[in-house]
Amino acid sequence: MTKVLKKLKKRIKNWFIYIAVKGGIYWMLSVQRVTAMKFLKSMSTLGFYLVKSERKKTLRNLHKVYGTEKTEKEIYRMGKDVFANLGRNMADAFTIPRFNRENIDNYVKVKGLEHLKKGLENGTGVIVLTGHIGNWELMAAYMSIIGFPVNVVGAPIYDPRLDELVVKNRRSSGINYIARGDATREIIRVLRRNEIMGILTDQDTKRVDGVFVDFLGHEAYTPVGPIVLAMKTKAVIVPMAIHMNKKGEHIIEVKEQLNLRFTDNIKQDRIDNTKICNDALSDFIRKYPTQWVWMHERWKTKPGDLRRR
Repeated sequence: MTKVLKKLKKRIKNWFIYIAVKGGIYWMLSVQRVTAMKFLKSMSTLGFYLVKSERKKTLRNLHKVYGTEKTEKEIYRMGKDVFANLGRNMADAFTIPRFNRENIDNYVKVKGLEHLKKGLENGTGVIVLTGHIGNWELMAAYMSIIGFPVNVVGAPIYDPRLDELVVKNRRSSGINYIARGDATREIIRVLRRNEIMGILTDQDTKRVDGVFVDFLGHEAYTPVGPIVLAMKTKAVIVPMAIHMNKKGEHIIEVKEQLNLRFTDNIKQDRIDNTKICNDALSDFIRKYPTQWVWMHERWKTKPGDLRRR
């Protein structure tokens, strides 16, 4: 009976979450953008004070990276700004359908687009290397809306109804969404069609093949997927990130394709080139530190954890 009650409680909880998210999206699409942004900024800032566990993780990680550079007061302020910026970005991430070719340039600016175009000139596809910085969902949507063939990979959400909402939101801009699982073959096909494949590699996950390399000054388990794909398909890797300024504009920055090094030592190449990728992402994060998701346990996995798998 206890198991039945727990299962029922979980179903009711998931139903309420689904209704809240769906209703929230409907409301945000029905009001002015600035209203939605102010509301979610306020809610996220409130979350900084109320959700102790997430606040502690955020401040701990900020202290890990900036402890010798910033005062406790400065780090606390950064943590608060992380939550506030997350809320502002969520307002646009949840309302992708409001953007189209006619209006998106009013909200999104891009620097270095020539680097992406140059990457596609190689004819072997482009792996866009990015992370959970700023409004990464809108960045992919923008590139698709202005005419680039954009593909992204995502893991299914625990609730199929929520998953459908998220996928529908992404596809509204023309993005090709690839469900994680047997995604490798589809990714290779995408690159061989000389399209763009967006990959986020700034999260700690033991479920994928990775190596330990420096990330923001500390060893972190990092996926080697982009490097393996580049080796297999000859695709180029172009770093890209987005941030929101104080005026509420999103600025996309595209960097030159990475100068990767491939030798006969494949194992060492995976390590060296993954570090090059991490350095590129670290540069973005250090430039816009309060736009990254510091509440994520980026340095949780240790070498011993993998040996025990």
